[in-house]
Amino acid sequence: MKKHILTFVAIILCNYIWAQCVPNTSIVNPGIYPDSATGLAGGFVSTPYNEVIQIKVPLDTVAQTPLGQATVNIDSITLLSFSNLPPGLSYACNPPTCKFVGGSNGCVLLAGTPTQAGTFMPIAIISTKGKVAGLIPITQIDTVDYYTINIASTSGILNPNTNRFALLPNEPNPFNNYTNIIFTSPIEKIVTLKLFNLIGKEILSRQIKGSAGKNIYRLETAEWPSGIYMYTLSDGISTYTRKMISSKR
Repeated sequence: MKKHILTFVAIILCNYIWAQCVPNTSIVNPGIYPDSATGLAGGFVSTPYNEVIQIKVPLDTVAQTPLGQATVNIDSITLLSFSNLPPGLSYACNPPTCKFVGGSNGCVLLAGTPTQAGTFMPIAIISTKGKVAGLIPITQIDTVDYYTINIASTSGILNPNTNRFALLPNEPNPFNNYTNIIFTSPIEKIVTLKLFNLIGKEILSRQIKGSAGKNIYRLETAEWPSGIYMYTLSDGISTYTRKMISSKR
């Protein structure tokens, strides 16, 4: 009974740890990453999906106001809703309020297990609050609708977009003696692979030299005990998280 309780607690802790993204404070240029040209990663039905959108909020911007074109000091940008996601996916922000103050770094995590194949076009509604010339309050509602998410059936073939950094599901999974970490990159770069156990303790960290295009890194796992592990892959701007299962027979 005690073993089952500990396992249950570990799963709850794992879900809590991975339910939120981490803002990348090294991003200094205001914007949303990945942008419209890079796009969001695709996924598979019945395979856990994870994508992080990084946000750097500007301190001010030039915009069309009731007083004409003027400088607007940004107080905050709030994500009001994120609809039309593939069934099975949901979003969570950091900060949890989805309110990003001017000059701050934040992120939005899209995660879950897709239940339906197809091409989906998420729609984000955002509210920007600021002051014209630092004095007159102004609120503007905008729509971000340039993203698409392609979800393929488990029996189909998902063509990776090699023009962006993305982490695909590891293969095989579950695994015994080894598994392949699969990712794409637009250019040659060094990426960081980290592995965690169910309670969030880091048990492996490696630097991998990725080439432009699709990359396959063989991870030897013969000495690993059976269990569920979480792993992340980061290029310093984007970080992806997935789950892998070691199954000894």
